Amino acid sequence: MDFSSAGTDGPRPDAAAAARAAAPAVAPAELADNVWGSLFSAVDAQRAAERFHCAGWRVRRSSWTEFEVESAFAELRLLPLEPVTFSGFVDPDRIDALLAALEAMGLSFGVEFTDADGRDHLHRSADRSN
Repeated sequence: MDFSSAGTDGPRPDAAAAARAAAPAVAPAELADNVWGSLFSAVDAQRAAERFHCAGWRVRRSSWTEFEVESAFAELRLLPLEPVTFSGFVDPDRIDALLAALEAMGLSFGVEFTDADGRDHLHRSADRSN
């Protein structure tokens, strides 16, 4: 599957996500980073982007090897490292939705999340070897 810089159809961060961003005056395209992680079972960033696309997320190519994926509650950048890493914003009230989405895509992961009070949380999938 080939993605363009214009992006695919799909949801963008909604008003609730924008309202919960760390800097409340910013637009959804400028949301502050509060989530970082690794996708241990993703072969590469391209294939990870394809999984997000198949799950209904909006996907756009941001460089030859990097991708941005968006949903109503999150905006992530996929980086072509080993393992594939990501960073971005997730609505603090919907971190569970992100974790459930990663599980539903069959991705094993490690996620570090900073909540609205500045506390760090670490989440790992049950199986890191998929």
